[in-house]
Amino acid sequence: MGKSLARSSSPPDGLQRVDPTVTERARQLPASGEIFLDHVGWYVPHLDDVARSFGRLGFPLTPSSIHGDRDPETGAIIPQGSANRLAVLERGYLEFLSDVEGTETPVGNHLRREMDRYVGVHLIAFSVSDAVGEADRLAGDGFRLQPTVNLRRTIEGADGADVEVAFTVVRAEFGSIPEGRIQTLTHHSPEHVWQRRYMARENGIVGLAEVVFSVADPVASAGRLAKFTGRSAIETETGMSVQLDRGKLTFFEPKDVPRKLGIQAMPEAPATVAIGLISHDLGKTREFMRAQGVHLAVDEPNRLIVEPDEALGSALIVYPAHEVPTLGNESP
Repeated sequence: MGKSLARSSSPPDGLQRVDPTVTERARQLPASGEIFLDHVGWYVPHLDDVARSFGRLGFPLTPSSIHGDRDPETGAIIPQGSANRLAVLERGYLEFLSDVEGTETPVGNHLRREMDRYVGVHLIAFSVSDAVGEADRLAGDGFRLQPTVNLRRTIEGADGADVEVAFTVVRAEFGSIPEGRIQTLTHHSPEHVWQRRYMARENGIVGLAEVVFSVADPVASAGRLAKFTGRSAIETETGMSVQLDRGKLTFFEPKDVPRKLGIQAMPEAPATVAIGLISHDLGKTREFMRAQGVHLAVDEPNRLIVEPDEALGSALIVYPAHEVPTLGNESP
């Protein structure tokens, strides 16, 4: 499958545009034609649980906020039925989602249904410069999509005042992609999302690098998400991979996960079994995790793996910044 570029168009007046003068290291937003692994989302029963688990792992968390969809005609905010907290990284972020009590919405129902399967990562979000144009491409490629969402959340800005964070979100229909809740978005207020006061410092972790899936048929799953992202599926020694402009997707059969990742307990496929992260100083990350008493399934010179039980259901793979290997090409 060849590389397919998203169509571009000017964003609505007043919304954030990609600044080409921003350095590559600091750039959070993709340029026209690029697609980034933007964030991943854990489904959790209680957001308070996240503060305990991920606080121990060295991730400061944003306060909780409630999602809404702005009606383009009336401007009214329609509740989505979910609330979140974030662990913000220099590149990308980790999202933790829970349903809002007393609401009955498709999003809330999906959260509850998928948590019955397992608690852990269910949402994979990509970012593009033009989500509306990307929706046209995806529909043309045969994907069943939900109506495009003008997602809004009110949070505290860096100056202490209330600010609105805005996204245009294109979601595949729930259940239409077996690998999870797959969506693409465009950020319109990145300065409010990536507030430096919420970025991890003590653990050395600076970026989101990879999603690892356990699937019955890696070829079919990789092909599906390659088509969704407009990129190519690549065969590896033990599975498949899709390389994005930033980040990648890795696909293993369930039988290969224990050998490759050192974890034994995992949900039934299809499932997201691990999230790859980047550390600017792996030695610092190792020392921090040891000091916190965090159990590591793998402790190698160029890779640490935090057990799923330590990270709310999905393992964390931590690579040094200078070396993010392709798991399928590692020696057994």
